[in-house]
Amino acid sequence: MLQQMMRLNLYSGLGFFAFAMIVLNNPIGNTATWLTSLILIGIGFWIELGDDFQEDEDDQDN
Repeated sequence: MLQQMMRLNLYSGLGFFAFAMIVLNNPIGNTATWLTSLILIGIGFWIELGDDFQEDEDDQDN
């Protein structure tokens, strides 16, 4: 459970950083690069939450 919370915090931090790079118009990379990374972070976050809900359903079945 602790590792999952750490991964969710990591996804949140990376998402905030990518969003900040888009808003600040940072010269490192371009907007498409940061937008792509934001999409990939969102997919990882979605997968992480999807695994959590599957574990809850397995617990209820038993």
